[in-house]
Amino acid sequence: MSDTQQALQPENNPKRNSTLRDERLQQLMESCQQEVLRQIIGPFGLTPVMFDDKDGGNVATVHNADKSMFPDEQHEKNHEIANDLYSQQVRQTHWDDKGARGKIHKANNEALDAGQEVLSDATQKPMTKGEIHGDHTVSLKEAHGDKALHLRFSEEERKQILNNEKNMAFIEASLNTSKGERSWDECLNDPEFVQKHNLSRDHIKQIKANDKQARSYIQRKKNKRLADELLSTGAKEAGKNAMRQALGVLLHEFVNGSFVEIKTLLKERSSEENLIDRLVASLKRVMNRVIKKLKAALDTAIQGGVQGFISNLLTFLINNLITTSKKIVTIIRESMQSLWKAIKLMVNPPEGMSALEITREVTKIIAAVVTMGLGMLLEESVKGFIMTIPVLVPIADVLATALTAIMTGITGALIVYGVDRLFDWLSSTGTELLTAQEANADAQVLVMGRLQSWLSIQYENSRLYEVCVAEYRQVQQSFAVISFQMEAATVEAGESIRARNFMIEAVESQIDRKKRLEDALKSF
Repeated sequence: MSDTQQALQPENNPKRNSTLRDERLQQLMESCQQEVLRQIIGPFGLTPVMFDDKDGGNVATVHNADKSMFPDEQHEKNHEIANDLYSQQVRQTHWDDKGARGKIHKANNEALDAGQEVLSDATQKPMTKGEIHGDHTVSLKEAHGDKALHLRFSEEERKQILNNEKNMAFIEASLNTSKGERSWDECLNDPEFVQKHNLSRDHIKQIKANDKQARSYIQRKKNKRLADELLSTGAKEAGKNAMRQALGVLLHEFVNGSFVEIKTLLKERSSEENLIDRLVASLKRVMNRVIKKLKAALDTAIQGGVQGFISNLLTFLINNLITTSKKIVTIIRESMQSLWKAIKLMVNPPEGMSALEITREVTKIIAAVVTMGLGMLLEESVKGFIMTIPVLVPIADVLATALTAIMTGITGALIVYGVDRLFDWLSSTGTELLTAQEANADAQVLVMGRLQSWLSIQYENSRLYEVCVAEYRQVQQSFAVISFQMEAATVEAGESIRARNFMIEAVESQIDRKKRLEDALKSF
């Protein structure tokens, strides 16, 4: 039996139970100090200095744009005409670029003047001068309705994309005029349109290929721009989060070391050593503690970079569905470190760590995350309350941050203490509740596994039964065919026998006749 198990048996050893309770209280006091310090240095300290969180996150989404919420002025400017109704004026001013296709028109006319053929990109039929139209494969009206195009590209960039040769097809004027502002998919699904222009299967296939190529080109442009924004903002968030977490580790160690040295200086006030020398020696010890944490700070920075990038991506994904406030953005980023730790603990726990201890630690981490999130959400409420006191208005921001950090840290420490005490009780020999629950869960998993195996066997048997039935049916059909063939063969054999008997009778008749003739000849 391990020391931990012995310590968690209050009925057998009351003294040890009392010792455990004292240890938990001591841990509570230390945890309160560490949590308050961590809160002040972390989300309530370094975070506001290093991060400029925005409502809706750092990456623009159509969902947020519809609510007039943008990460920067450029995206807001891009989206300026997205909600305007499409018209010829909008087309000519903001979308069309005749100069982009002017060179190709000129080259086509020069080719016709030189006696060369210019084939339609849609039908591959020769076209005549003056009847060649440049068609936007993806129409400008359809592009105007694509809010992602507005959001991610400036007006000049949108013109370049839509008037690029990959979205331009030079076709018969009659075909382009009839198409109008409709998509090719709409036109090709219109029997009258297809019949009017006598479009064959090859023509339709070519048009669809052109349309697919144009849409793929535009989609690639949108995907690349979105990927660039995600990588750019993700890299910035990763860098800032890596720096913040590394500084947090070093600053936490510096403050802790300073507290220890201050206590020592106060205790040794009667020392004969010069105060300045003692201060210098204390500072050196503090710096040595900080230097020893450099490797841990580097490891934390790497993890923080990954967490910052993931939190930025997660915020973007959430903002595609709902708009997050800047506090929520901060909470997502701040919770990533703890959630990362919880996931690592569940996926790769330390060797020899029991399931109970893993559950205990993960519960404490999640409880701390929830407490921190609630504390950050309450910060504005605390600030509002402080603002009602005129004398405190000038320092409301700083005071709200400090008070919220202290309350959050103490609350988090109390919750962790409560979780520890709960698991101590659950782990005791008298209750063994959690152990029984784990055993029950394991038994249920075993039963479900056997049930799954049984169902798999039953399914396989059913499949084999179906195969057997199919084979029996095939055999039955084969027997039916054979019976029919045997009946036919029997009938045919009977006919053959009757024919042979008839022939035998005919031969015998001829033999008798011949014999009678021979007898008659002998009698002469």
